[in-house]
Amino acid sequence: MFKVAIILFSVLTLWTNCEARGINATQNNIHIQGRIVGGSEVALAALPYQVAIKNTFGDFVCGGSIVAPEWILTAGHCMDWRKQYLKIVTGTVEWNKPGVEYTVEDVKVHCLYNKPMYHNDIALVRLSKPIEFDSNTAAVKLATSNTLKDGDSVVLSGWGSLKAWGNANSKLNKVSLKYLDHDTCLKSVKNKKFVGDGHICTSTKESKGSCSYDSGSPLVDANNVQVGVVNGGEPCAIGYPDTFASVAYYHDWIVNTIAGNNAC
Repeated sequence: MFKVAIILFSVLTLWTNCEARGINATQNNIHIQGRIVGGSEVALAALPYQVAIKNTFGDFVCGGSIVAPEWILTAGHCMDWRKQYLKIVTGTVEWNKPGVEYTVEDVKVHCLYNKPMYHNDIALVRLSKPIEFDSNTAAVKLATSNTLKDGDSVVLSGWGSLKAWGNANSKLNKVSLKYLDHDTCLKSVKNKKFVGDGHICTSTKESKGSCSYDSGSPLVDANNVQVGVVNGGEPCAIGYPDTFASVAYYHDWIVNTIAGNNAC
């Protein structure tokens, strides 16, 4: 009975909380979305900072990025799992064929996560041992300020589903997107209250964007500096902006959390 209960818990948690979230959703009715739309497969070692987060039952949970030897950056809503049920997969473009797997020592979700709703959706995962860097595995540089201009190209990567309500894609994909300035984003989303100063946005008007199972994955600029963490958007690349936690906005929180300081 206990095993059945744990499996049921894992399915329900993954179904409701570990996917890119619709920004027009209510708190108890989170819409699940499709995939990286309009993307292409990634070659091994092309994006060495990308990681997959999976559970001990063998299910894909979320994406993430390596920001330090013992630390992974991801979305807050990916961390409803207890840490003992999580594994971090590095050094691969096929999440179910790990280069290396790491267990989780600790999880740090932003203290103001979901306060207000859909804000401060960012988290750090500390691993049980440091990652061994090689040609397939490396840390990403983090933005310290937002220098992006409207229309700048950015790149999203992840294992998003190949269809709405589908499973995670087995192979890592990437897609080039266009950055939207904050004012334009606010004019384009369905609900402005779900987008704040801690968000950045990309356009989906070219039928490209993020959706389910891309949550937590990195958005990088032309210099491969991480500028965003996938939060959510309207399903699926239908013209409404996708939203990301701004790495520049949360840079101090990231640095202080890794240093062991009280970050907020």
